[in-house]
Amino acid sequence: MLKLMLTIFLLSASVLAFAQNSLTLKNAIEVALQNNFQIQITQLQSAQAKINNTWGQAGRYPSISLAMSQGNNISDQSKNPTSFIQALLISNSVQGGLDLNWTLFNGFAVKANKNRLAQVQEQSEGNAAVVIENTIQALILSYYNVQIQESKLELLRDVLQTSKNKYDYNKLKTEIGTSVSSDLLQFQNQVLIDSASLMLQEIAHRNARRNLNIIMGAESEQNYELADVLMDDFPSYDYSDLQSKMESNNQNIKNQYINEEIFRQDLLIAKSSMFPVISFNAGASGNSSSYRIADFPSQQGANLNYYGNFSLSFNVFNGGRVKRAIQSADIQTKINGLQITELKQTLNRDLIRAHELYEMRKKVYALNTESASVALKNLEIAQEKYDRGIINSFNFRDINITYLNTGIASLESLYNLVDAKTDLIRLTGGLLQESASE
Repeated sequence: MLKLMLTIFLLSASVLAFAQNSLTLKNAIEVALQNNFQIQITQLQSAQAKINNTWGQAGRYPSISLAMSQGNNISDQSKNPTSFIQALLISNSVQGGLDLNWTLFNGFAVKANKNRLAQVQEQSEGNAAVVIENTIQALILSYYNVQIQESKLELLRDVLQTSKNKYDYNKLKTEIGTSVSSDLLQFQNQVLIDSASLMLQEIAHRNARRNLNIIMGAESEQNYELADVLMDDFPSYDYSDLQSKMESNNQNIKNQYINEEIFRQDLLIAKSSMFPVISFNAGASGNSSSYRIADFPSQQGANLNYYGNFSLSFNVFNGGRVKRAIQSADIQTKINGLQITELKQTLNRDLIRAHELYEMRKKVYALNTESASVALKNLEIAQEKYDRGIINSFNFRDINITYLNTGIASLESLYNLVDAKTDLIRLTGGLLQESASE
C-alpha cells in the first residue's frame, strides 16, 4: 500500500524546476517526498526489511558449504641415523569436501519466522508512512506559514506607507507654516517604529522560507513564488464520521496491529522449541595425495567418501527456559493488546480535542476577519477625519495600530485554523489520501 501511495505521489517525475520561480503545494509535497532526508532514511529501512523477507532468511532452505585445502610436506632424513629411511621425503595432498545441512522440521518455526519477516517489512513500511504523514503535515503548515508571513509583511508595508504619507503631509504643512511640529515629530516617530517592525517581519518571512526549504530538502536560500492561495475551505465535520475514519485509517493504530502480529509470531517461535528437530546432513569428501622418497618414483593415492545422515533432537529439559520464553511472549502479546486499547482511547481523546479546537478556531477566525474589516473601514474614516482636523495625530495612530493588530490577529487565527484542520485530517488518516488525490 505504501508503494502505491509513493507511486501516486511521484507519478510526475519532473517534480519542480525552481528556475520556474513558482511553487504549488503539490509541487512542494513531491519535492519533499524525493528529497526529505527522514523520508529517504525510512525508505532505505523499508528496502532493507524487504531484502530480509525471504524463505532463505527464515531457514527453509539448506546450507551448502564447499571446502578445499592443499598440503605440502618435505622432510629431510638423509642425515638422521635414527630414521628408518635415510632420504629426502616429499608428500603432497589435496583435500576437498562438499557438505549439506538441512533442517527438515523444527516445530513450524520456519513458517513463523517467514510470517514475522513479512510483518517486520510491513511495520517498516508503516513507520515510513508515519514519517511521510508527519512530513506532509509539517510541509502544509510551513507552506501556509510563508504565505501568512508574506501577508503580515504586506500589512506592515501598508501601515508604514500610511505613516510615511502622513509624515510627508505634515512636513509640507510645517514648511508652509500651517501645522505644528509636534504632529510632524509624532509621525516621524511612527515611521521609525513601523520601519523597525517591517525589518523584523522581513526576517520572520525569510526564516519561514528557510524552514519550508529544509522540509523539502532544498537549499535553504532557494527562492520562489508560492502559487497556491491561502486555504479557505473549512467545512464542518461530523464527529462520528471522523471517529470511524480514525479507527480504520489512522496509521499509528495500523502500526500497533502490525506489532500485535509480530508478537504472535514470536509466541509461535517460542512454542516451536517444544517440538523435536529433524535434520539431514549429506555430503562428499575426497583426498588425493602423492608420496616420494628421494629419487624414487612418487606414489599416488586417492579416495572419495559419501555420506548422508538423519538426526533427531529433542529438548527434554533446559532449566525451564522454553517455558519461560513462551510465558514471556504470551505476556508481551497481552501487553500489546492493552497498548492498542490505550492508543485508541488516547486518539479518541485527541480527536475530540482537535474537533472542538477546529470548530472554535473557525468561529475565532470569522470574528477576527470581521474585526479586521471593521478596523479597515474605521481607518479610512479616520484618514478623512484627520485631514479635516477632527482628530489629532495620536487618535489617528491609535486607529492605525488597531488596524494593524486586527489584521495580524486575523492572519494568525487563519494559520491556527489551518493547523487545526490539518491535525484533524492527520488523526483520521486523510493526509496521505488527500495529497495523493491532488
